[in-house]
Amino acid sequence: MKKKNLINLFFICMSLIMLFSISTAIAQETVIRYGGQYYPEEFLLKGYDFFSEFGLNVKHTIFSSGTENNEALVSGNIDINVGSDSKSVALFNAIGSKALIIGTVQRGDRYSTIIRKDSKYTDWSELKGKIVGTRFGTGAELVLRKYFLTRPDLSWDDFEWVNIKTEDMIATLDKGQIEAFTVWAPTGEIAEAQGVGKSLISYGDVSLVPVCIHTTREFAENNKDLIVRFLAAHLKKEDMIKNNPSLAAEYANKAAKDMGINIDASAFEIMFKRINFQIDFNESIIEELKNTAEFLISQGKIKEIPEFFWDTSYIEEAKRLVK
Repeated sequence: MKKKNLINLFFICMSLIMLFSISTAIAQETVIRYGGQYYPEEFLLKGYDFFSEFGLNVKHTIFSSGTENNEALVSGNIDINVGSDSKSVALFNAIGSKALIIGTVQRGDRYSTIIRKDSKYTDWSELKGKIVGTRFGTGAELVLRKYFLTRPDLSWDDFEWVNIKTEDMIATLDKGQIEAFTVWAPTGEIAEAQGVGKSLISYGDVSLVPVCIHTTREFAENNKDLIVRFLAAHLKKEDMIKNNPSLAAEYANKAAKDMGINIDASAFEIMFKRINFQIDFNESIIEELKNTAEFLISQGKIKEIPEFFWDTSYIEEAKRLVK
């Protein structure tokens, strides 16, 4: 009897070891290496775990630039990333049909021009001849140049431009060294939350400047279920931003603090109410990317418009998961 019990115990232990090995393998299979950037919704993803609801373990890396993020995707160090319109153009110029767009994370009023809170300016025309700043070579410069093309009364050369690092913009404005700066979120919203500045204009009606979710075609074809669940988590994130921006702001603020970054919850709430964080997309987004590519050609930044590849079927399946 004792021998029989030992045999039974042995088989029970072996079964438990096998189950543990299988569950570990499954867990390993559900790890997604995701490259984010310093966008407001990325802090929310850090502050609230939307992914575990869908059985995902996501290694979420925040890159300081879209170029680094693209390089990580191309080299195979990450599986999925996000990038602004100009970085989407760069990615498809680099690897063409090997890349795939599977969603967006934001679009619309991502860029704004900030003036001092006590300024009386109401239009760019009133800033002619004034010292204004932006970060040269970024999406902010591209958006400004697009905007000036819509204004026959304005041109880039009407203003005295200063190339300013984003981290110096608020202080430079507050000291009166410039009259305005143009930048992407969250710098402008931080200036508003701190009482230093206010928005003169945002540019969603000039250019949607979508931030797309990219992956490689190989990863998408081999990991359809993972991508569907990954996008489902993003849809949940979008829902929180849309329906409870103050709660989303609290989670994002906590994550920022944990990362040693000072962004007030009120700044996050401004962003969550101003920017469109829609995940779903259609061919209009691709047209925006083509428009951006055409503009980059006109500015001598690139030589040709790449062919873009996208697939909305993953999002359609993800929608069914969150119903």
